[in-house]
Amino acid sequence: MASFWIFLPAALFGGFWDLRHRRVPNLLNLGILLAAFAWHTRCGSVPAAFGGAALGLAALLMPYFTGGMGAGDVKFMAALCAAAAFPRAVDVVLWSALSGGLLVFVLALGPADWKEAWLSIASGKGEGFFRAFRTVASRRREKVPYAMAMTAGFVLSAFFPVFPWGGPS
Repeated sequence: MASFWIFLPAALFGGFWDLRHRRVPNLLNLGILLAAFAWHTRCGSVPAAFGGAALGLAALLMPYFTGGMGAGDVKFMAALCAAAAFPRAVDVVLWSALSGGLLVFVLALGPADWKEAWLSIASGKGEGFFRAFRTVASRRREKVPYAMAMTAGFVLSAFFPVFPWGGPS
């Protein structure tokens, strides 16, 4: 849990930077990655940090190659998973995926879309959410600050582990 508190400021910075600028700086990614390896060298869990980085990288390679994710996001996930170290990196990836899906859904809907969906639901028509999903699907190509979802995944993995397996701190 100590590594969480050490890397939380960098994770928050990366998430908010991506939210504002729609990119994650390489210098931040490299800094987190090197600091994670230094921290886990001190703790004696370097293989776990390498395993976490590999898992984070592998988790986003397919979305990157299909054009759905930027390279900075992939590197940010690898750095955060190195900081979390294996096996907690699995929780980071899972919570990030859940947070990312929610983030895409929320950002894709404008205020008018939300109002229309809730009014449709309140009137008893069962098509409010179907209309919202169609709106999200039609806006697929907009940039999403996915580092914010990864930051949420990093935070949620520390307090709500999906698998209670501990691992290095």
